[in-house]
Order: sequence, then C-alpha cells, then structure tokens
Amino acid sequence: MKTYTFVCLAGNQVATAVDIQDLAEDAYRRHALSLLRDHASAETIEVWRDEAVIALVERAGAFLGAPAAG
Repeated sequence: MKTYTFVCLAGNQVATAVDIQDLAEDAYRRHALSLLRDHASAETIEVWRDEAVIALVERAGAFLGAPAAG
C-alpha cells in the first residue's frame, strides 16, 4: 500500500477538495475516477505520491459510468 493525495481541481485550477488514501499501486486511477463522479465541480484530479504529481485524470474523455437505471 502507498499513500496518495488526490486534489480535485475546478476548471480555473482552484482546489475544491483534497483526499488522502492508502491504496494498492494499481488502484489510484480508479479512485480518481470515483472522485470525478462524486465532485461535480472537479474537472481534473491531480494524483500525488510523496512530493510529485504522478498522474492527471481529466473529466474530459474519462468514462465515468452510466447512472443506474431506476
């Protein structure tokens, strides 16, 4: 497990939420996508490990899944 910091950024690059998680190395992208689903104001999720950005997950082009039929 590694510690990741997820920063939700609005379109104007203002941080709207920060989330810190201990995750398996292959799970950080899935968590970033779940944050995009949960935070409508986020356009991009910066994924940090230690002192470096390791990924940018953008809403544009991301498959977030269809809402459940009801």
